Amino acid sequence: MNRYTVNFICKDSNGASVARSEEIFWIEVNEAIEMIKLKWLSWDVKIIWAGIRLTDDT
Repeated sequence: MNRYTVNFICKDSNGASVARSEEIFWIEVNEAIEMIKLKWLSWDVKIIWAGIRLTDDT
């Protein structure tokens, strides 16, 4: 599995913009982005960057 860092901006329930960064273990970056969107479903999420960082198996 890969570790993905997904940086995103979302609007909270009060309409304020909030910058967030989440790390998630997943197989593909597109799936990781979808997981972030599902986790923050009630917020308006705009992904600004998603990258792959290989995990260290040692």
